[in-house]
Amino acid sequence: MELGQVLVTSVVSLVVMFILTRLDGKRQLAQMSMFDYVNSITVGSIAAELATNLEEWYRPLAAMILYGIALYLVHFVSCKSMAARRILCGQACILMENGTIYRKELAKAGIDLNEFLGQARIAGYFDLNEIQCAILETSGQISFLPKSQNRPATPEDLALQTEPCGLWIDLVMDGKLLDNGLKKTGRDRQWLNAQLHRQAIGQLSEVFYAACDQNGNFFACRGK
Repeated sequence: MELGQVLVTSVVSLVVMFILTRLDGKRQLAQMSMFDYVNSITVGSIAAELATNLEEWYRPLAAMILYGIALYLVHFVSCKSMAARRILCGQACILMENGTIYRKELAKAGIDLNEFLGQARIAGYFDLNEIQCAILETSGQISFLPKSQNRPATPEDLALQTEPCGLWIDLVMDGKLLDNGLKKTGRDRQWLNAQLHRQAIGQLSEVFYAACDQNGNFFACRGK
């Protein structure tokens, strides 16, 4: 009887946690604010208590719902009010500009020089002379703006004419044909089979993944 109740409360806690995470949107861990991060840890702890507190399971359930409502309200207010967004989420700050590293901003953000240099190397900047500006985002990540002479060359810089690009549409996923994707491209199975034969793939059943864009560019591969 007790084991069955544990199973039921565990399922309830998982369902509630799933609903709360959906309300939180599709942001990844690196994109969370400090409030989101702490709130997620707290909700997880309460969910564990809900799964094991058999006598007063309604108390942690009520707490989870309350935390979920609070998180939703914070996000709602942040989207509607710029002033509230500054208070709840903070503001981006400039850590480096025109060859000068701002020590006060580093200290205010709790970042030491070694961490800043490490983030620059991760972003591909081993030479700080290549950086025009470094900005600490509200998510805690550092964005680097390269100097104009150090940024990668673009077709516009080289005066090259390029074809317009479009989104790629999935045609085959996990070996299954996606009819809706094929309709979006305005093509049929005969065209798909012809493309597969060009890549020496004899049958559709051999394809693990395939996709194309509106310009007719095609990709397909077998699965191993």
